[in-house]
Amino acid sequence: MRKPADLLGLTGLSMQAHMEVNGNREAVVEGCGGVLEYDETVVRVRTPGHVVRFTGRGLTIRCLTADALVVTGYITGIEFMG
Repeated sequence: MRKPADLLGLTGLSMQAHMEVNGNREAVVEGCGGVLEYDETVVRVRTPGHVVRFTGRGLTIRCLTADALVVTGYITGIEFMG
């Protein structure tokens, strides 16, 4: 059976995002499509179907790859925007 990404010719690209939140100090987002906004109080990232907005204090992007990132700092809110 072929995966939906294969059917659309997107082999190797993620069609979904996966997020893990470790307390209120770290969030790992896999399958992100780019950073839309970034400062010490707001980080907004694009994922398939949503924009995820992190708010807090002292936010930093600790690790950034082609399809994943790690947000660290004191996270006070996570918002999923359609």
